[in-house]
Amino acid sequence: MSLMLHLRVTSEILAVASRPTNHSFVTIPTGSMIETSDDLAEPGLRWVTFEGKDLLAFTRDIRERTEKVKTATAG
Repeated sequence: MSLMLHLRVTSEILAVASRPTNHSFVTIPTGSMIETSDDLAEPGLRWVTFEGKDLLAFTRDIRERTEKVKTATAG
């Protein structure tokens, strides 16, 4: 079971909408709250939730541009 992390964005993150019909880019602004799984060791794209939207963002950006705000919860 993976845990969900609640993170605050400390520097803008560029993400892409995850729906196959809408691959638009989304900028997640500084100060925003996102959720993602706690497995941030593998490089590549990672699912994130921002304002109820499912997006894909690079793991490296998540690690380098966010800070944890809450304890991880089961997801």
